[in-house]
Parts: sequence; structure tokens; C-alpha cells
Amino acid sequence: MKVLPRLVEGSDSDELKTAISDHLEETKIQVKRLEQVFGIIGEKASAEHCKGMEGLLEEGAKPLEEEEEGTLRDLRLIGAAQRVEHYEVAAYGTAKAIAEKLGFDEAVELLDETLNEESAADEKLTEVAESLYDTFDTEIEEDEVEIDDPEAFDEDETDDDEDEDADDAEEAVAETEEVETPGKPTRRSTQKQATASRK
Repeated sequence: MKVLPRLVEGSDSDELKTAISDHLEETKIQVKRLEQVFGIIGEKASAEHCKGMEGLLEEGAKPLEEEEEGTLRDLRLIGAAQRVEHYEVAAYGTAKAIAEKLGFDEAVELLDETLNEESAADEKLTEVAESLYDTFDTEIEEDEVEIDDPEAFDEDETDDDEDEDADDAEEAVAETEEVETPGKPTRRSTQKQATASRK
């Protein structure tokens, strides 16, 4: 639960912030529900460190450090959150199946309620992701329009291109003057003859 507030703070989408915040409140209720389940089966509830969940949460927090705030970061956060949801769905689903086999009907109802909440949270995240993908596509299209717009080019770059074209034209004229036409001496060959005659 400690990571969820960070995800809320790091999200750019209001819809994503709401989805994560709502599930955070559900998670607090789920903890109390689990304590009830342990009471039903006659066991004492105790916290146990889970390396699998720890790894998922560490991976889930990476986008906050690696991506700037925006649509792409939100999509990565959703992917990370859904991996956690799938992990929890598997855990609660297994617990529910065992409770059914052992005949703890009340525990089954409590676990089923939590299982449904986790599945609903996963579906909500998918809906938010689909909405963000549409936004992401629009941003890409806008970037492409800006690149294709002739007015988007810098005027200084245009001036530089014109100067280069003028230099190329002058060089072409100079080269043309140097070409010898049969029966007609070029300027360079005439100059060479004049120099030789003086000698």
C-alpha cells in the first residue's frame, strides 16, 4: 500500500489518479477482510514479507524515475499496476478455492468479494489505458503535422539554403566559361597565349 500513493502522485491522468486512489481505499478494507478470514479458520493473522510482490512494486516504481510526466509514463504505471493486480487475483483465487474445499463458506464469501474487487480494478485500469492510447496517438499525429508543415522550418535555415544555391550558381557559371568550344578559344586559353607572346 505504501507504493500506491506514489503512483497517484506520479500520474498525469486524472482518471488514472482516481482509479488508483479508489483501489487504495479498497485495499485497506481488504486487509480487514483478511483478518476476518483468519479468524474464521482459527488462525492468527500475521504479516509476511513477500519477495514476489516486492519485486513487482520495485519494477512498478521505475517509470517514476525513468519517464517524464505524461502519457507514456501513465501507460507504464498502468502496466505495472496491472501486474500487481494479476498477482493478487491469483493469490485470492487460490485462497478461495482452498476455503471451498475445506468448507469455510463464510471465508469463501469474503475472499470472493475481494477477488471481484481486484478483477474490477484490473478492468478499470484497462479502460484508462485504452483512453490514454487514443491520447497518445493524437499526440503522435500532431507531432507529424508539425514536421510536415513548411512554415515550421527556421527562416535562418532557409536563408542559408538560398546563399548556398547562389554560390552553386556562380560556380556553375565559372565552370561554363572554362569549357572550350571547338574553334572558339576560352578566356583562360586566350590569357595563356597573351602571356606567352609577351615572353
